[in-house]
Amino acid sequence: MSLESITERIRQEAEAYGADQKARAEAAKQGTLEDARRKAEAIKAKRAAEAEKDSQVLRDRRASVADLESRKMKLAAKQEVIEASYSRAAEKLRELDDDKYQEFMTGLLEEFKAEGGEVLVNAEDRARMSGLLEKKFSGTDLKLSQDTADIKGGFILRRGNISYNASVEQLLENVKGQATSEIASLLFPEE
Repeated sequence: MSLESITERIRQEAEAYGADQKARAEAAKQGTLEDARRKAEAIKAKRAAEAEKDSQVLRDRRASVADLESRKMKLAAKQEVIEASYSRAAEKLRELDDDKYQEFMTGLLEEFKAEGGEVLVNAEDRARMSGLLEKKFSGTDLKLSQDTADIKGGFILRRGNISYNASVEQLLENVKGQATSEIASLLFPEE
């Protein structure tokens, strides 16, 4: 074998080896790129799923907050209507004709006539009630005070340092705890 043929054979083997190495490197490169694409797609899919989950959590929270606000507004409106019904009840008591109002007042005062005391009423009721109180409770220690009370109706009974508040406002306040749920069920039967 001649030197030229040996050189040619070495060159051919080197080219074949180079081509083989290049093909292996290209295959490794393609494998690495494909692996990187799969990993990138997996990360992208994972992030998209997390974003959708976060988005759903945010939508659910906003819906929950909106629902809570809606219920609070509805409750406030109901409470406003119930308070208006108590105000209207106070007005109705005040609008009773003189005989019925006096009967209402004397009924309230009846339990106090044995112990007596000074009865304070508002200025309007003083004109409405003065003769009746004196007549109905003559012979008892109940006396109509010269002072007036800043109340819508009813009375305040003073006995020394003790005062009993039987104003219309206080009487309605006393029944609120018991009557509010009943009033609500009458006003809002669907709930």
